[in-house]
Order: sequence, then C-alpha cells, then structure tokens
Amino acid sequence: MTRISKKVTITKKQADALNQIVMSRTHRLDHIERARIILFSSELKQNKDIAHELGIIPRTVRKWRKRWLANEARLLLIDSGEKGINYIRKILTVLSDNERPGPPCTYTAEQVCQIISIACERPEDSGLPISHWSLSSLVDEVIKRSLLIPCAHEFSVF
Repeated sequence: MTRISKKVTITKKQADALNQIVMSRTHRLDHIERARIILFSSELKQNKDIAHELGIIPRTVRKWRKRWLANEARLLLIDSGEKGINYIRKILTVLSDNERPGPPCTYTAEQVCQIISIACERPEDSGLPISHWSLSSLVDEVIKRSLLIPCAHEFSVF
C-alpha cells in the first residue's frame, strides 16, 4: 500500500520566490534542487515521482518536504513581514542544511590570516635558502614566529 504524502501548501509569494531560486544562475545547486522539490510537492506529486523526475532518492524528497512543513508557520510570518532579497534569504535559510556537529575550530581567524600572510612572503625574506615554501619549512617558520605551539596533531591541517 502506498502512502499519500502530505500536500505542501505554498503562497503565491513563496511560489514566486522558489521559482526565482530555480531559475537563478547564481544560487547554489542544492538550494535549486530543494526549491524544485517544494514546488513539485505543492502540486500534489508523490515523493517517488518527484525523486524520479529530479534524479534523486525519495528519502531526500521526504526530508525537504518535512522540513518545509515543519517551518510552515515561520514561513507564513516572513511572508507578511519581508520582501525582496531579504525574503529570498529567509526562504534560503529553510532550504539550507542544519549545522553539523564537529570539533571546535583549531585555529582562530587571526592565526589563519597570519599563517596565510607568511605563506605569501618570500622565504628568502625570512633568511631561508629556498625559493618556495614547502609544508615543513612553512610549519617551522610559523613555530619560529610563535604563532602556534608545536603539537603533532595540529599540523595535519596544513
């Protein structure tokens, strides 16, 4: 027995925004695909049919249909309050991935900028007898300048 997917109801303003995303040449491809999923879902198409038409798996369609439905109240609120590019951006937040868990950043933004700055310098200016940085010579220079404390696992990022 086939389940009937819950219909996604979208307003005219939402449909226009989703169509604008779909037709865009500058939006991310994942956002475009998700906008298509929502548009097809509003036409009472089943997940398997949408998946087949877009060349994706039904689980992906199910996920984004559920995500849109879970945000329906929020979407109706922004429907009345936002317009223009801000409205599109709010729609894109619903079509974006959730934050994924992971370890905290190893380096601060300032440290990254300093390391990049060293990498852009000529090694000769640091008194090294080489013309180009190697990974090990760059690591040695960063440590020499006390930007980072040497720790074996930290330098796997370079």
